[in-house]
Amino acid sequence: MDKTTKTLSYLINLSFFLYFLILLVERILSIVLSLTNGVNLYADGYNGYTYTLVFLSVIGWFIYLITFCRPNIKALFKFDESINFTHLCIASGILLLSGMVHTEHTIPVIQFVSYGILIIGILLKTVINQKTSQNKVILWLSFAFLVAMSMAIPVMYRSLIELHVLFHVLEGIASFVLVGAFTYLLLQVFQGKEDLFLPWAALLLVLLDVPLIVMRWSEEINWFVLIFLSFSIILFAVGYLYKKATSKRA
Repeated sequence: MDKTTKTLSYLINLSFFLYFLILLVERILSIVLSLTNGVNLYADGYNGYTYTLVFLSVIGWFIYLITFCRPNIKALFKFDESINFTHLCIASGILLLSGMVHTEHTIPVIQFVSYGILIIGILLKTVINQKTSQNKVILWLSFAFLVAMSMAIPVMYRSLIELHVLFHVLEGIASFVLVGAFTYLLLQVFQGKEDLFLPWAALLLVLLDVPLIVMRWSEEINWFVLIFLSFSIILFAVGYLYKKATSKRA
């Protein structure tokens, strides 16, 4: 491994831990602010689910981190340490579940900063992968697709529509499944794969996002998810068709 790759690997490892730290601080602040402002964490089914998921996600992340990611923690303090990112990707997915529910006093700006740092880490890994890439266009289109897809994962918000119970159940399923899909694609990136244009990933995104957007349309249009869902589908179509075209020429 050359010095540039070692430096980038160190920075990627650091980006994961900054993501962990910042998102963890935001989640703790959200809970503390909720408690100090008299929020009943289990006032109803929605609150009960969202706060329980935050607790379980953070606890699960911490147990996984100290069990499997200790070499990565050590690598923060030793530049030449060999770094394996598989367990960090899984840990990031576990913690991300906590960020997919809108609790009382959620601080979106802090969450976006944490996600932004994680995306920088993915960008740096894509730069490393470029050195051995067989198709750089697919590589960078895949990076763009992964980022757009991550933004299209719906955050669970309280709704007051007539079918709000069903809506919240579908939201919970969507966030779990799509975070799992995102984590799988993230693992592919860190295993050196350049092609993320897997039809099942795009299909899941459409099948899980569209019903949620439609159901809540009369109450509030989720423009954020709608825009990034559209970007994701466009990027997937371009990347998938380009891959097919280039494979035929080969």
